[in-house]
Amino acid sequence: MPDSPDLEPTAALVMLWARDLYRTGSAARFYSCLDLAAGEQMRRECEAVCPWYAEVILNRKWFIREIAVRFVADVCAPCQVVVPAAGKSPLALELLDACGDGIASVIEVDIEGMEEKQHLYERAAPAHAAKIRCVPADLADLPGTAAAIAGAGYDPDLPTVVILEGVSYYIPPAVLSGIFSLFASPDRKNRAIVEYLLPRRLIAEKRRNIPRKIWRVINRDCNQGGTVTYSPEEMETALAHAGCDSVVQHSMHEIEPARTGANRYFRAVADGWIAIASGWL
Repeated sequence: MPDSPDLEPTAALVMLWARDLYRTGSAARFYSCLDLAAGEQMRRECEAVCPWYAEVILNRKWFIREIAVRFVADVCAPCQVVVPAAGKSPLALELLDACGDGIASVIEVDIEGMEEKQHLYERAAPAHAAKIRCVPADLADLPGTAAAIAGAGYDPDLPTVVILEGVSYYIPPAVLSGIFSLFASPDRKNRAIVEYLLPRRLIAEKRRNIPRKIWRVINRDCNQGGTVTYSPEEMETALAHAGCDSVVQHSMHEIEPARTGANRYFRAVADGWIAIASGWL
């Protein structure tokens, strides 16, 4: 029986949709500790709009993990993982299960819940918990975030992959750029990964109502300020301001067959409303 406090509704919703990623390993033990009841009503409302919406979340989470695993494998040396706005995602455990000694440490940051998450790691995956540091910080406070990450043992000499997932909808471009700029390196040894929401004009007309109605549900309960969107060019500009170059864009049209072997839901680039960008810092 889960024995953690309730997650807030949006976080619980995403984790409900992501269940199929956490069937084995350390992430499965972590997942079993979560109480996701707060997301059930929102899931029912969202799936009334789009019954297969879980596929979007599975695609994005699977692909982000794959990019990160490839980075660690290609570096051929111990590296760091930094996850701002980590929430209750067990991505750290997925990567440590997959990469082992290729990862020296994982630093997770969020505005709240980090002490609790550290305890969850210690209970669910004690073998990995020693490599993970969960620290509180508000991403809007860039100096405070930098200090928290440094205090958690961040080593600027080690190759680092920085992952922003699920938070780009809620922070302005200047904050997004500022976070990644903390990890810019002279030799571009670090990797940036960010998932983001596309503007309405870039989405096929037949699909526009899906994200509009989904975010109407989410914003009503959890984010009354609305969402932030980026075109691929705008995201590249934001990343360039952080010192990031060689940016590669990944659409759901590309990601879906990489995960499932076929384009069932995203048969054209414009069928998707979420994209992932990765580049070198």
